[in-house]
Amino acid sequence: MLKPKTWLRIAFLAACVIALALFLHRFPWSAMTAVIARAHPGLLAAALGVNLVSFIAKGSAWYFLLLAGGPCSWRAAQEANLLGAATNTVSISVAGETARVRDLATREAIPMGRVAASVVRTRAVEALALACFMLLAPALLELPPLLHGLQLTGGGLVLVLVAAAWSGRRVRLLDLLPAKVRSVLAQITETGSIRTFIPALLFAILNWVALWASYQLTISAFGIKAPLAASFTALIMTNLGGLFRLSPGNVGVTQAAMIVSLLPFGVAAQESLAAGVALQAIQILPVMALALLLIGWRQIAAKRARAAA
Repeated sequence: MLKPKTWLRIAFLAACVIALALFLHRFPWSAMTAVIARAHPGLLAAALGVNLVSFIAKGSAWYFLLLAGGPCSWRAAQEANLLGAATNTVSISVAGETARVRDLATREAIPMGRVAASVVRTRAVEALALACFMLLAPALLELPPLLHGLQLTGGGLVLVLVAAAWSGRRVRLLDLLPAKVRSVLAQITETGSIRTFIPALLFAILNWVALWASYQLTISAFGIKAPLAASFTALIMTNLGGLFRLSPGNVGVTQAAMIVSLLPFGVAAQESLAAGVALQAIQILPVMALALLLIGWRQIAAKRARAAA
């Protein structure tokens, strides 16, 4: 007999399938074809290049946090980051993080626990960088009502992360929290010296800036007249939707988030969907291609090494 939780999952999945079927049936596909036809190749190429900058910045932030525990190769960190990202595009679990940790620990002979802890700290630093964005954006952009509480949320998140980062050295604020929450936030107190933490934070901020630019360039490539606030809203909403990996590479979730994000700015659904499809192609296809090239190159290098031996 199925458990109540299993029935709830089945009911939720059935509701999603029905909603998707209704959406696909009523969507103006003929209008979307015209939107895709007017895409600007140059802007899409620029978005692809900027997205790769974001990817390298993300790997560099991880590299500096790894240095807090000992020496590590920047190239090895970038390769492990690439393989982890490629795995995430074909999975709905944390398989990408596992692949990232296992690859770097094996190639650099680093204890797996140290690498896993660095991944947790990297996510915390990325959250801090995003919180800074969320804190400053409402003062610079005219955001829709959907994100009116963004500044307060960003400020609260900054305070929580800063308090967690320094409580282990100052006033032990973490002792006031429940044990499970304390065990997670305690990872942030081990970010290392200021010489490694500051570069990691700057690269994490560069990652978000480049991501934002790739969103704006992709939206503009389809002739959509949308302000910077629109691409910023799309950036926040798609990343919030990506917290729960419901599909490989969040395919479908990203497109739905794009439609919801751009609707307050008067962007038609077919234009938002076209931008969402192009955005994911820019984010997924180059990563998959580079990961396959890296795996092939490693196999060739291993064969040469065996032949030489």
